[in-house]
Amino acid sequence: MLEAQSVKLMLEIIDTFAQKIKIIEKQLEELTKDDEMVKLLLTIRGCGKITAWIIRAYTEDISRFANSKKYAAFCGLVPKVKDSNETVHHGSITRHGPVELRTAFVQLFMGMRRCKDTKSWRMIQRYEYMKKNKGSGKSIISEARKTAENVWALLTAKTEFDSAKMTGIYKPMNLPEQALAAAN
Repeated sequence: MLEAQSVKLMLEIIDTFAQKIKIIEKQLEELTKDDEMVKLLLTIRGCGKITAWIIRAYTEDISRFANSKKYAAFCGLVPKVKDSNETVHHGSITRHGPVELRTAFVQLFMGMRRCKDTKSWRMIQRYEYMKKNKGSGKSIISEARKTAENVWALLTAKTEFDSAKMTGIYKPMNLPEQALAAAN
């Protein structure tokens, strides 16, 4: 009896939250209906409204970033570098910047990966290749960084996403041509 009341109370709380979320989403949609940055982000395959809103909210003015690498660094998606005399050590990502923005870029890449027509994209092929050697976690973060760099280019140029530029055959740089031909 007591458990049933607790479950009923929890379900009511969940319903209240769901209603409030719908209200917030409607407000965000109204606020961003004429926003050029959100419209450009929504042209990316796999990018949903919430991901576009998060990237828009944290990016503000894309022109404040001199290049795509600085934008990726702002997102916290670049590796730590420890430089001591003649040795250079690369570590995990810096995690500087908003965690929500990093999460949005991971979700954006995963959304791209889930689309059926993206299998021929170089970044998806690179992810599949890297996943075999480095594992899926590091590979996802690496591609999230590339996605952030692509978003910087898209927003800086103020052009819609062109999936034709994403297609091609990914060739790992450290393999000779004969090994690639044998692998295919």
